[in-house]
Amino acid sequence: MTPETTAPRCEIAVIVPVHNAETYLPDCLDSLATQRFDNFCCILVDDGSTDDSPRICDETVCADGRFLVLHQAQSGVSAARTAGMRAAREQGAIWLAFCDADDRYHPDFLRTLHNAAQEAALPLACCRYDTFTDTCPAEAPAPAAFRTLRAPEHLEALLHDHAVDYGLWNKLYAAGLLTEAMLDNGLAYNEDLLANWKAFLRAPGCAFCDFAGYHYRQHAESATHRALPPQSIDDQRRAAALIRGSVPPQWPELQQSANAFYYEKLVYLASMIQRRADADTYRVHLGELNIGITAGLKDPQLGRNPKLPLTIRLAAWATVHTPKLWRRICRRFLKDRQ
Repeated sequence: MTPETTAPRCEIAVIVPVHNAETYLPDCLDSLATQRFDNFCCILVDDGSTDDSPRICDETVCADGRFLVLHQAQSGVSAARTAGMRAAREQGAIWLAFCDADDRYHPDFLRTLHNAAQEAALPLACCRYDTFTDTCPAEAPAPAAFRTLRAPEHLEALLHDHAVDYGLWNKLYAAGLLTEAMLDNGLAYNEDLLANWKAFLRAPGCAFCDFAGYHYRQHAESATHRALPPQSIDDQRRAAALIRGSVPPQWPELQQSANAFYYEKLVYLASMIQRRADADTYRVHLGELNIGITAGLKDPQLGRNPKLPLTIRLAAWATVHTPKLWRRICRRFLKDRQ
């Protein structure tokens, strides 16, 4: 897979889905405008915002020629990213990056990942991220060196290495690596995990830059802090099952890793329900998860998979054999994950 070469007007297109982000959007746009990389454009996709976000987008476009904006009826983040990707290709972008409208880039995010991908001759680069609430962490210098993760190591890292993570926003992609179907894949939750899995499958490896190049803002409206809709449980389980079922046969160790990832997801989702005060309203979902956890408890591909962390094995055992005690433990010690 090689980057597209069609008459580029910008080397990198940064796609920013925007929906009612007026509080944090100016800070996000400032971090993009101050990138120490010359040839990029930023595509803002206003996804039916009803606050002041459209005006902020329009004013930014008027003030800085590197920015352009699309206004569309609210269609969801996946559709917004897809619309942004279409616009990026119209701009002739060779590389694609993504940023959430409430987060920030390190000033050298684009330059560092672009240099690493180019030097490694790979269509994919990524970096670590950190989290913040009000004040962005101090910016550490970006490294010149990087580590090359060759297939299937990069797929293993996607599933189990939090430094790589499954978000779209801490990565740089060759424009030809992603398709619209990857981004708009029918999931509302873990859609980025599934998109990355399919993109990583198409890439021979990934250049990993060991610095916090992406700053993820945590606040009450963040995706990771919202309530637990039933669709979230269904989508996360479906994403893990699709990954488990699509491992190339030439990588049996990766299959073992994907099996462990799937079982860990069952245990994790069950614990998410158990830790909630309204856990009884999720009886059907919890029952389905418990069936899967119980069936896999002694399975060498699942509950006895050597790649499964010991903590998950213990949690699975407690889920099955001491459910009342395990629920009390979840509610007492895991309340921050509600």
